[in-house]
Amino acid sequence: MSGFMSTFFRFGEYFVLLLYLNLLWICSTLLGGIIFGWAPSTVAMFAVIRKSIRGEDAPVFTMFWSVYRQEFIRVNGLGLLFMAIALIGYVNIQFFQVETKWLSVSVRYMMIGIMLLSGAAFLYLFPLLVHYEASLGQHVKNAFLLLLSRPFGTLFTMIGCLVVTMILGFFPILIPFLGVSLYALVIMATTYHTFSRIELKQRTEQQAS
Repeated sequence: MSGFMSTFFRFGEYFVLLLYLNLLWICSTLLGGIIFGWAPSTVAMFAVIRKSIRGEDAPVFTMFWSVYRQEFIRVNGLGLLFMAIALIGYVNIQFFQVETKWLSVSVRYMMIGIMLLSGAAFLYLFPLLVHYEASLGQHVKNAFLLLLSRPFGTLFTMIGCLVVTMILGFFPILIPFLGVSLYALVIMATTYHTFSRIELKQRTEQQAS
């Protein structure tokens, strides 16, 4: 019973945390005019969730607001780049046409492939931003390296996101309350596991040498 109650209360804590983070994300995204607000709001959310996964206590609002302000300019560069890539890809997929049909089809599928790879690499970007200190360019490079070198970890993260999508599809009433934070929890939890395995391997190799 003690173990059950501990798990129950832990679940309740995470549920309340996700509700609160989703509300903070919505408010801070609107504060930034959506276009300039979603990226710093997202990195702030990931920072708080990472702290929770590590079992570290921190005032949620204070930490969220601090990361939001600190990363506002830097992360918006990444956010705008992502939106530009997504817009260019969408326009090419929807409207690119040439007289040669096979070329038109080839370009369309090539763009779909590029967007899928970019989307998969994007899953690593926000966890990398809150877990390691590096330049944006290095984070983008590391995201693609992880995508290629850790296919099972990437697949596990994508499956987790698919499960969240199914849950929200069955219970759409949850979308305004958990629509962003639940994805963030799954992505941060799975990628944190990947980071921990990499760091453990590096420590083992250093000790062996």
